[in-house]
Amino acid sequence: MVKCKLNMNENNHKKPTTVLMGRQEVAKYKAQKVVNYKHNPLIEALPVIYTQQQVVKYLTSVPNFNTEELNESAELRIHLIQQIKHVFMQPLPIHLEIQSKVSLMLRAGYQGRNPVSPLYARQFAVGIHNILKGDYDDEKGNIIGNRSTASSFALIGISGIGKSTAIEKILLLYPQVIIHSEYEYNGLSIGYLKQIVWLVIECPFNASRGTLCKNFFEAVDNILGTSYYQKFVKPRMNESDLIDKMAHVAALHCIGVLVFDEVQRMQKGLEGQQTMNFFVELHNKLGVPLIFVGTYKAVDLFTPLLANARRASGMGAEFFDRMEKDKKWDYFLTQLWKFQWLKEPIPLTKEINELFYQETLGITDLVINLFMQAQYLAISLGKEKLTEALIKNAAKKNLKLLQPMLTALKTSDYEKLKKFDDLKPDWLDVNSFIKSLPGKVKIEGAISKEHEKAILGAKEFVQYVGFAQSLGLSKKEAVELVSQLLEEEAEVPSDSLVINKKIAEKILNISNDAKKNQRKRKDVTSKNLLHVIGLKALNEKKSLVEELNKVNVIAPFNEFLN
Repeated sequence: MVKCKLNMNENNHKKPTTVLMGRQEVAKYKAQKVVNYKHNPLIEALPVIYTQQQVVKYLTSVPNFNTEELNESAELRIHLIQQIKHVFMQPLPIHLEIQSKVSLMLRAGYQGRNPVSPLYARQFAVGIHNILKGDYDDEKGNIIGNRSTASSFALIGISGIGKSTAIEKILLLYPQVIIHSEYEYNGLSIGYLKQIVWLVIECPFNASRGTLCKNFFEAVDNILGTSYYQKFVKPRMNESDLIDKMAHVAALHCIGVLVFDEVQRMQKGLEGQQTMNFFVELHNKLGVPLIFVGTYKAVDLFTPLLANARRASGMGAEFFDRMEKDKKWDYFLTQLWKFQWLKEPIPLTKEINELFYQETLGITDLVINLFMQAQYLAISLGKEKLTEALIKNAAKKNLKLLQPMLTALKTSDYEKLKKFDDLKPDWLDVNSFIKSLPGKVKIEGAISKEHEKAILGAKEFVQYVGFAQSLGLSKKEAVELVSQLLEEEAEVPSDSLVINKKIAEKILNISNDAKKNQRKRKDVTSKNLLHVIGLKALNEKKSLVEELNKVNVIAPFNEFLN
C-alpha cells in the first residue's frame, strides 16, 4: 500500500493531503461469461472475478517471522515487532462481503458507461454541466437517455476498527489505472484512454466542498501526471464551477468507484445537504458508484442522499463495529499471537484471551497496539515473557487517554457515551437510516446485538408506557416510572406480564405517598385499578379475564393447592 503526499501549488497555503496509490497496467481484455459484461472494455480489462478463497489469500498479510530472530538484540527485535502495525492483516467475513460489493459495484456501474457506446461520446457533446442540471426522463435516464447502473454503499463504524484499511486493502486487489489504446467494437473505437478504476478522497477537515474538489484534482494529477488542478482551480472560482469540472474529469476517465473517506467531517445542515445533493447527481446522472466511509456522526448526512439516490439504485450499508467475543475474535487473536519476538514466547491461554478483550473491547487497532506495547515493555524490563500483570501494565500506560472512552463502552453509560458521539449511534437515527435503504444492511460486530436489543426494547417501552397511562398516569409520569423500573432491573424479563405487574404494583405503592412525591397524581387504589382495567376491556371489547390475567390480578387455579 502506497500513500503519497500531493504536490501543492505554492500559492495554496492549506496542508498537503495524501492519496492512496495503486498499480497501473496496460489493458488485457478477458472473455466474459456474464452476457452484460461482454463487449465493454472497461469491464473486460478488470481482473477476473475473485473467489472467496482467492480474496482470503490476497488479503492475508503477516510480517516475516523466523524463530532464529528471537536471539537477536533487544534493539533489533523492537524494530521487528513494529512490523505488526503496518503489515498484519487477518481477513474476516466482513472483508469478504465488502470485496463482493466492490466487485459488483465496479462491473454494474460500468454497464451504463461503455466507451464504445454512442452515449459515451454524446455526454461530452451535450456537456456534463447540462447533464447534471437536467432532469430525468420517464425511464429514469438522464437528458441524453442514459440510465445509471451505479450502486453505492456506506461503511460506518467507530474509529480504529479498520474501516479505511479494509476498503484500501480491497481496492488494491484491483489496478488503479488501466491504459487502453486499441479496442474496437461495431465500428467504434475508444482510442487512448486512462481508466481510473478506483479513487479514494479524504474529506477535508474544513468541510468545504471547494476543498473536496481541489483534493480530487490533486489526487488525479498525482496518479495520472495530468495538470487538472492548474487548469481548473483559479482565484475566486466558485464551488459550482469546481463541482462541474470534477464531474467532467470523473466521466472522462471512467472512474469505476469513488470513495469518500472520513465523511463525518462534512458539514451538516444546508451545507451538508448541498454536498450530498452533488453526490446524488454524480451517482444518478453520471452513473459513478460511490462508497462513503465514516463514523456514526455521518449517519445524518446520508438522509438527503437516500431520499434521491434510491430512485436510481439501491444503496446498502455495512455497520462495522468492534469484534464480539466469539469465534472470530478467538481466530483473530490466535493468528496475531504467533508474532512474539520475545525470548520466552507463551501460548495464548483462556485467561489472557479474556484479558485482552477486557482491555481493548475487540477494537482492532487497540488489540494490535496492546500486543506490540506489551512486547516492548517485556523487552525493556528484561522479562522477555508476556504475563497478565505485564499486559495490564502495558494497557494502563498506553491506553490511558482512551480509558474514559473504553469505560463508557464497557458500562454502556449513556451520559458518558454522549461525549463520544462516534462510538455508538443514536439508534433512532440509525433505524430511520436503515428503513430508508432499499439495499441490504449488514450490522457486524458487538453492536449488532445492541441494535436488535434497542429496537426491541423501544417497542416494549412504548407498550409499557401505554399500560401505565391506562392506570391513571400522565404520559410524562408513565415514561419516568417505566424508565426507573427498567433501570432497576438487572435483566429485563422476557415476559412482558412480569413488567406489567411491577408497573401496577409501583403505581399502587406510590399513589398514597404524597410526601415523597410532590407531583399531583390521580389516586390509584386497588379498587379503581380494577375499575380502570374493566373499563379498558369493555372499551376495547376484550375479555375481562384476559386483561386481569395480564397484570396477574387473578391467581392461577392451582395457587392454593397443596
